[in-house]
Amino acid sequence: MKKSFLFAFFIFYLFSFHGVESLCASSGKKVVLAEVNGEVIDEGLLQERIKAIHRDKPGARPEGGAGGVNISDLLQELIDERLMIQEARGVGLDRDHGFEKRVESFVARQSIMKLRREEVLDKANVSEEEILDYFKRHHEKPSQADKEISQRLRRRIEKKLRKEKEKELSDGFIARLREDADIRIDEELVELLDSEKDYTGKKSTIAHVNGDPIPLSDFIHDMKKAVQRQAGMFRRSKDNGQMEEKRKDLKSKVLDRLITYKLIEQEALRRNYMNRPAFVDMVEKRKEALLVNEFKAKLVYPLAIPTEKELTQYYNQHIDEFKKGYEVWFREMRFGDRKEGDKILEELRQGADFEFLATRVSDGSSAKRGMAWVRAESFSPAVRDALSQLKVGEFSDVIADGKQYKIIKLKGKRGGEPIEFSRVVERLKRIVGREKFEKKLSEYLSRLHKASKIKIHKKTLKGIEERYWKNSTGATESPALAD
Repeated sequence: MKKSFLFAFFIFYLFSFHGVESLCASSGKKVVLAEVNGEVIDEGLLQERIKAIHRDKPGARPEGGAGGVNISDLLQELIDERLMIQEARGVGLDRDHGFEKRVESFVARQSIMKLRREEVLDKANVSEEEILDYFKRHHEKPSQADKEISQRLRRRIEKKLRKEKEKELSDGFIARLREDADIRIDEELVELLDSEKDYTGKKSTIAHVNGDPIPLSDFIHDMKKAVQRQAGMFRRSKDNGQMEEKRKDLKSKVLDRLITYKLIEQEALRRNYMNRPAFVDMVEKRKEALLVNEFKAKLVYPLAIPTEKELTQYYNQHIDEFKKGYEVWFREMRFGDRKEGDKILEELRQGADFEFLATRVSDGSSAKRGMAWVRAESFSPAVRDALSQLKVGEFSDVIADGKQYKIIKLKGKRGGEPIEFSRVVERLKRIVGREKFEKKLSEYLSRLHKASKIKIHKKTLKGIEERYWKNSTGATESPALAD
C-alpha cells in the first residue's frame, strides 16, 4: 500500500532522498525545435530526454558513436508523445476519475517528500565537532590520542549520527502534529474487528483525523499485511490469551501508523507546494506521462487484443517456435554482474557483432559452448524460457542464471514435437498482442500526424545536432546543450 510505504519513508528515515524538482531550467528565450498543433517542443525538453538516456545508459553518444543517440529520432519521439497527450486530452481521459485520483496521489506523495526534506533532511546536519566527540567516546583508545580518524570510519560515524538526528527530528515533528490534532477513533469498532473477516458493505470509517476519515478498508488492508509478516509469531504462540493480547497490540500499532500518515499528509498538503513553479512543473510532467500511458491503455490496447483466429494463424505459421524436446545450436556470453551484461546488450542492439563480442568478453569454456546441438531440457528454466522466445539469429536480453548473467544467441533449432495449442495460448497472447499493439500504435500515430499541424525548425535542429556532436566527442559527461 502506498500510504504504508510513505509513512515508513518518513518515519524510519532509511532511504536517501533524490530530488524530484531538479528540472531543466534555462534563462532567456526558449529555443523552439518543433510546434505540434500550436504547442512547442523546446530545447529544454530535448535536453531532459538526453540526460535521462545518459542516466540509464552511461556512455551513450550521438549517432555514429557508442550508444547511438540520434537527436532527430529523439525529437520524433517527443512529437509522438505530444500527439498522444493531445489526443488523450481531446477525448477527455484527463477528466477520468481514476486519472484524477492518480494525480492527487502523486501530489500527496511528492508533497510528503518535500515536507520531509524541509523538516528532517535539511536540518539533520552533523558537525565535525560531533564526529570527533563520538569518536573519542566510542572508538579512541589511550594509545590513539593523536591518531586521525580514517575516512571510512568518519563516514560511518557521520551516517550513524545523521540517522539518529533524522529520527529525533521526525519524532519531534510528528509529536507536534499530534498535539494540535483532533483525533477521533471508533474504539468499539476497533475492538470488534477481525482482519480475517470480510467487512464489505459494513461501516466504512474507523477514525477521523482533523475531520478527514480513515477508511476501514485501509485499516483491514494494513492489518492483514501486518498479520502476514508476523504469522510465525502467532503460530508459535500456545497461549490464546497471549496471542489475543499481541493481536490487540498489532491493531493499535496499525491504526497509529494510519493516523500518523494522515497527519503528515494533511500538513504536507496544507503547505500547498503547488504554489511553487518548480513543483507545478514536476506535477505537469507527471500528468503528461500518465496521459501517454492512458492513451496506450485505453485507446490503443483495446484495438490490439488478439482474436482466436490471429492466435491460431500465428501458431500454425510459427510452429517451430512451439516444440518440446527440441535441440538448439547457440552461442552465449557470461558476465559476473548485470551491469556488464547490460553494457554489452546495448552494443548488440546498436549493431555490434555477437561473435566478435563473445570472443572478447567470454572465457574459454563459454566461448566453446554452442559447438554442438544441445537438448533444450538441459538448460535452466530461465535460459530455456529465453530460448523459447527467440527466433533463429536473434539474441536474448540479459538472463539471470544462478550466480551468472548471460546473453544467448540462437543459431539453430531442430527436432521436437509441437506443443498443443491450448498449452501455449497464453504465450501466444503475449507474442501476438505485443506485435499487434506496436502495429496499432503506429497506425494511430500515423493518423494523428496526418491530421495535425507539425512544424520542425530544421535549422535550429541541425545546429543542436552539431553542437551535441561536438560536445560529445571525447567527453565523459552528458553535454549541456544550452549555452
